[in-house]
Amino acid sequence: MNLQNRKTLIKENLIYYLTGFLIVFGLKLFYSKADCDMLTWILAPTARWVSILSGIPFWYEPGMGYVNYGLKFIIASSCSGVSFMIITIATLIFSFVHRFDRPQKKAGWILGSIIFSYLYTVFVNGLRIILAIYIPLNLEEKGFISRYLTAARLHTLIGTTVYFTALLTIYNVTGYLFQGTAVRKCFSPVFWYFLMVLGVPLLNRAHRSNTMKFADYTVLISITCAMILLIFMVLPRRRFHKKNQ
Repeated sequence: MNLQNRKTLIKENLIYYLTGFLIVFGLKLFYSKADCDMLTWILAPTARWVSILSGIPFWYEPGMGYVNYGLKFIIASSCSGVSFMIITIATLIFSFVHRFDRPQKKAGWILGSIIFSYLYTVFVNGLRIILAIYIPLNLEEKGFISRYLTAARLHTLIGTTVYFTALLTIYNVTGYLFQGTAVRKCFSPVFWYFLMVLGVPLLNRAHRSNTMKFADYTVLISITCAMILLIFMVLPRRRFHKKNQ
């Protein structure tokens, strides 16, 4: 697509891009000020989903979140998955809304992206929480938790792996439905993921409270995402070569 076509595309869809931006910005602003009592709309179904999958019961404690005292595990506001939902909404809207030819379809895609992202977040976050419960327990029993693989790093590793893989998966599946072939460029999900996870903390200077910790966090996320992205880029090519052998 040449520069002129890009300008035309942006002009024709500017209102929908602006709508997407306002949705993303509004949700991010709301989440930055929300406590667990304001997030029960996503924490409650997530806790129920985790209980269904694992059999682990959770009880709601006002001001804390959903708690299991036996495991000493809390599904708090930071575990709600709202950031992932925002990233998914942004990826779906900005990557695909321009592919529709009618205003009604574009508006429907925006609304559908919000609803789907909410449901998808509950599903994915439930899986992440189960892994975040059981993997550390198993590794601690076997003595794998150390000064290098700390509990905090393991938690970040699990979250990044689950969320980034889920984001690339839904982006590739949606792209395949639109064009009938595997998506080779993943700029959009990568951009939105890193913007929300690392870019926003840099912009609001939240990282200054602990620069070394944020640097460690950045390196771990970057390496993990790079490895996952490499897998997503290699797999379609391997399938292609096998079909042509």
